[in-house]
Amino acid sequence: MHVEPLPSRDWLPHLFAARPRAQQAVLVGAIPLAFGVLCGWVAGVSELLYTILTVPVALSATVFAGFEHRGARDGALRGAVAGAVFGLGVVLARAVIGGDAKVNLPHPLIVLAVATSIAASLAAAAGGHWREAAERGRVFDHTAISRHEVIGMAAGALLVASMFLPWFTTSDTNPNSHLAGKSGGAGVNAWQVFHTFDILLVLVASVPFVLTWILARGHELSWKPGEWSVVNGAAGFVLILCNGVILGRPGDSVEIGLGIGYFVALLGAAGLIAAGYGRQAMYTQVRKPPGVL
Repeated sequence: MHVEPLPSRDWLPHLFAARPRAQQAVLVGAIPLAFGVLCGWVAGVSELLYTILTVPVALSATVFAGFEHRGARDGALRGAVAGAVFGLGVVLARAVIGGDAKVNLPHPLIVLAVATSIAASLAAAAGGHWREAAERGRVFDHTAISRHEVIGMAAGALLVASMFLPWFTTSDTNPNSHLAGKSGGAGVNAWQVFHTFDILLVLVASVPFVLTWILARGHELSWKPGEWSVVNGAAGFVLILCNGVILGRPGDSVEIGLGIGYFVALLGAAGLIAAGYGRQAMYTQVRKPPGVL
């Protein structure tokens, strides 16, 4: 298949359609399968490592793979195939290894392949869309991003990272102190304790990334930059306080303390608020005295 080159950027990867068939088979089949087998093995070892490999690592790699395609349609097709192969790799590994996984996997396991196919299709479609936009020189304007957007994204990343740290601790002297199956002084993170609140925190943490993208793309805003960041950060801060201080500790146990992750989460939420206020200050219109132009 001959591919007519469009005016492109040097930093963009080679087009997938221009690669030899053998390379295409490796990129869509062998690599996703091997990575899926690896993740299937990790699922029986560490929940934290499995989450890192399957969410930020896998999705980032899939978006980058989408950059090898012109347009969302071609990217989505590649993502659907590679995602299904990856999911089958996880299923195959769990079937061979056996035993209980450290993470909650769907039942039957084949459902996982469908889910990973859909997720990878969406991620690669985004990459293909951005590739097409990049070749036309209209991906984003980095000059529209201030240090406050960077601070907001860093705070969002810190908030997500805090969820992997111990939020609550059990007493090492009281045998009646237990939470999420842990006791004897062990700590539990946000993923282990919460079932809905953890998802809300991820949404709160993702807002600065979405707002930064909107600004960089030059979309017209119906609000002043920074307003949503302040509201979002304040909402996250209050929710964290409610789930640990104001409304008490989760569960019905005794002598449950606050872990380092809880305070890191508060710091991340405070960072979101600070970034929003800083961004607002850049756009605050100072009222001038009458007669002053």
